[in-house]
Amino acid sequence: MENVFCAEQSQQSGVDIIGSASEHQLYVAIECPPPWTSYDLESKGIPDNLRELGEAIYGDYDRFQTRFLLIYNERLNRAGCTRVLFFRKPSGLANAYSKQEFHLADIQAVAPLVQQYVMGAPLTESPIEQTTRDILICTHGSRDRCCARFGNRIYHQALQIVDECSLEQVRVWQASHIGGHRMAPTAIDFPTARYYGYLDQSSLKAILTQTDNIQALGSVYRGWGLLPWAAQVVEKDLLLKHGWDWFNCKVTAQVLEHNEDETFNRVELSYRTATGEQQTYRAEVVADVEQTVYLKSSCNSENAAEVTPYVVRDLFPIQTAATEKMQLISIN
Repeated sequence: MENVFCAEQSQQSGVDIIGSASEHQLYVAIECPPPWTSYDLESKGIPDNLRELGEAIYGDYDRFQTRFLLIYNERLNRAGCTRVLFFRKPSGLANAYSKQEFHLADIQAVAPLVQQYVMGAPLTESPIEQTTRDILICTHGSRDRCCARFGNRIYHQALQIVDECSLEQVRVWQASHIGGHRMAPTAIDFPTARYYGYLDQSSLKAILTQTDNIQALGSVYRGWGLLPWAAQVVEKDLLLKHGWDWFNCKVTAQVLEHNEDETFNRVELSYRTATGEQQTYRAEVVADVEQTVYLKSSCNSENAAEVTPYVVRDLFPIQTAATEKMQLISIN
């Protein structure tokens, strides 16, 4: 069993990975070259002030809901420049996190900036205008060997695709742990915060170029970090139905009710298209217990854990108050 990789075992099981995207209010991505220790903020390149700040913020996660990531791309690295990328979750209808990027002279300057940003204090640094997509691919081998074995390969394939397709507005980064070792190779597409796993060259190219058959995302899509996990399951159905145009839609969702163990959830999801069309759907998201499998969550796990996929039932559009009001106006 020592030679069995948890990601290979998980992928062979065929279990759906939708609903596994993390939902954080704020991501802080800091440029720092590997190697990274298993807990990334203890890495050699992280100064004490940043490590201590990270521990304080993580220690009060309910308040700050912030996730730190380390990123690196040897091609983008510049002497005397440490990039810090902030991605903040918006409220209401949205299709992406808000993004701000800062270029600092030294990594020692990162902690004061992060503290100001997280606390909502006036910033002493000015952001850089940047409209890129940032693809973060987990290569954090000291956290789990699957991320090194599969993540590094897909990272270099992504660089090659960006070059071959002249995707000038796409940057690819190695990233520290983003969650989901057993789904390696994993990635987050910012600023949208869409999560992917089990990536291969074909699905990766479709994601980077947003072309080809949208069904290629069916087995690799982990969900959209803008939404609660149960709503992510519904959103996947709509994505596969609408195709690549769906990526231009603004969405909001909420879980209206659920039972104690969340094997049953009632979800409401509203969206607005780029042309102004609006619609609201309701659906039930329920555990498909007959498809339950037992998998190791990481290569270092001693025991397998129960993994139950979820399915969408009774997805239907509903009339919103605004729609009803417009109908009354037209009748009168």
